[in-house]
Amino acid sequence: MQHIRIVGLCLVVAVVLSVVGASEASAAAPEYGRCTKAEKNSKKEYNGTFSDSKCEKEVPLAERTKKGKYIWTPGAGKAKFTTSGGVGVLTTVGGSGVECKTESSSGEFKPGDNKEETGVVVKFNECLSLGLFCNTPGAKTGELVTNQLEGLVGWENKASKKTDLELFPAKSVSSGLFIEFECSGLAVKVKGHVLVPIKNGTMTETETLKFKATKGVQKPSKWEESASPAILEASFSNFKGGAFEQAGQNITSTVKGEEELELNPVV
Repeated sequence: MQHIRIVGLCLVVAVVLSVVGASEASAAAPEYGRCTKAEKNSKKEYNGTFSDSKCEKEVPLAERTKKGKYIWTPGAGKAKFTTSGGVGVLTTVGGSGVECKTESSSGEFKPGDNKEETGVVVKFNECLSLGLFCNTPGAKTGELVTNQLEGLVGWENKASKKTDLELFPAKSVSSGLFIEFECSGLAVKVKGHVLVPIKNGTMTETETLKFKATKGVQKPSKWEESASPAILEASFSNFKGGAFEQAGQNITSTVKGEEELELNPVV
C-alpha cells in the first residue's frame, strides 16, 4: 500500500482571525475583535462596557461610568494576515500521503463579518510522495498551491469554551477541491473540511495552529452545533480515477496579523 506523506497539505492557513467589520457585536460568540482601554471624560467617567482587559465581564449600565474601563470593537481594523509553517504530513486511513518541508500562506478577514476569513491561498515547498516530487499544474517542481480557501470560527465545546477554526474551499472554486496535484504519474485530489483548535480570550498578533491526526483521522472532527463531521478526503490514483478516503494532516503553522486581535468567547 502506498505510504506517501504529505506535508501539512493545505489548510494550514489560516487562521487565526476573522474579519473586518461592523461596529456592533455579532449576534453570538465567538467573534474576533479588539479589547482596548476606555477613555475618561472631563468628569473622569469611563465610556466602556467591560471591567476586564479581555472584555469578558460586562458591567451593568448603571455602573459603567465607574467600572467600564474597556471597550470591545468587533472585527479587525487591519484585514490581512500571513502564515508560516514547517514539515507537515497528510495521510489517508489507507496509508497514502505526501510530505512537504515548509508552508506559507496569506489571506484576509472577510469584510462585514466577525467570524470569517477569505482569499486564503497556501503554498507548500519541497513536496514528495513515495520519493517523487509533486507539483500543482503550472507550479515549480516540489511546489503545491491550494485553491482559494475560507475559514469560520465556532464552538468545539461551548461549556468549556473550546473554539475551533474550520477551513474549506471557497464557494468560487468550481471543482470544490482544496487542492489537486501530480507526482510523476500519480494524481492526487483533496476535498472536504478540516477543523483546528484556536485559542480565545487573549489579545495577540500571532497565533499557533496545530493540526493533528492519527492514521488519517483528524481531531477534532466536529463542531458542537454541527450534525455532520468536518473531515478531509483524499484520492491517490494513476490518472484512471481513484476513490476518496478519509485523510488527516499534521502540521504546525504560525499565523501573523497586522494588529493584536482576540477571539472573544463571550460577546
